[in-house]
Amino acid sequence: MGKQPRSRATTETTATTAEQRADDGRLLRQTLLIAAVIVAALLIWQLSHILLLVFGAILVAIVLRTVAEPFERFARLPPRLAVLAALVSLLILMALGGWAFGREISSQTSDLTDRLPEAWQAARGQLASLPFGPEIVDRIDSLIDQVGQDDEAGTAQAPVEDGEGTPGVAPAPPAADGSLLSGGVFANVGAFAGLVASVIAELMLVIFAGLFLALNPQSYRAGFVRLFQKRSASTADTVGKAFDVSGTGLRRWLLGQLAAMVAVGVVTGLGAWAIGLPSPLALGMIAGVLEFVPILGPIVATIPALLLAATMGPEMILWTLLLYLVIQQIEGNLIMPLVQKRMVSLPPVIALFSILIFAALFGPLGVLLATPLAVVVFVLIKGVYLDEPISEKDAASSK
Repeated sequence: MGKQPRSRATTETTATTAEQRADDGRLLRQTLLIAAVIVAALLIWQLSHILLLVFGAILVAIVLRTVAEPFERFARLPPRLAVLAALVSLLILMALGGWAFGREISSQTSDLTDRLPEAWQAARGQLASLPFGPEIVDRIDSLIDQVGQDDEAGTAQAPVEDGEGTPGVAPAPPAADGSLLSGGVFANVGAFAGLVASVIAELMLVIFAGLFLALNPQSYRAGFVRLFQKRSASTADTVGKAFDVSGTGLRRWLLGQLAAMVAVGVVTGLGAWAIGLPSPLALGMIAGVLEFVPILGPIVATIPALLLAATMGPEMILWTLLLYLVIQQIEGNLIMPLVQKRMVSLPPVIALFSILIFAALFGPLGVLLATPLAVVVFVLIKGVYLDEPISEKDAASSK
């Protein structure tokens, strides 16, 4: 009779020990999971520039596959040969465009660059005459001086010898007051040349990586999906669907964005020529290229046109403002609604905040790729998590 309480106490002690071990195991797993998430986040942060280049290569691959589709459909070419034909066609098209317009674009771009310092001086004079103009001019000048000082501080100055043979430091060249293009911002030609070389090297890397992705996209997709098959078949199916949905969304967004860029560039160039602005071809090209960055791009594209207009008087400034306002109305109310019937429509607030966030995190490359990255996240949530059509075309076809 006396052994029963002792056995019950032993059982309770054993159960308590097992529960403590289970709690310790759960705590250890949770700690390891948190540590793994932190390490993964730090690794992604350190490799963020490389990951953005990988995403750029994916965009290049999507462009090549899109251009290759007509060669597969109408010329009956194999997929890989169609991709090579698409690449050759794009290179030929770029060469023809350079042959037809390259000299004129180069001349007008050089003329635009030469005119901008004078245009800024004229704009300063007109801004200073406004009620709050002097404060605005002072802030802009201080910003220009700060950028110039940061540029000079970031470059090492070569040692020289003074008249007594002792080493000294070469004095920095004086910056022209109020001139952004002739001041210290571009004083270091060597650093600027190195930056250009780095950009060209990364661009070539992205193009070649995109070509290899486009030649055999299914193998990369299948290899990534296979990583999740051991976990569960449903997880692998979800990952595969995420690949398909994001690829379709990016492809449609790129097509729509390209159409908008061409339309805005052509209309801007023709409008600038019609009202008498100098370098209309260069202004149209700037507007078309910056259209790739929604909301902020068109605003930035207006600045060189307004600076040029400032050298021609207040009336030309009004005509230039009116021109760019009309172009934005045409784009927002005519071009984009027509394009969005077949493309992915990204809400403006998401586009704006994605640009600001990626600009703060990753700099200029983040600004360039912010919108397509936001498109991927948007279509994944809409097409995979919510299981909804990602465009009006899909919604109409599903009815």
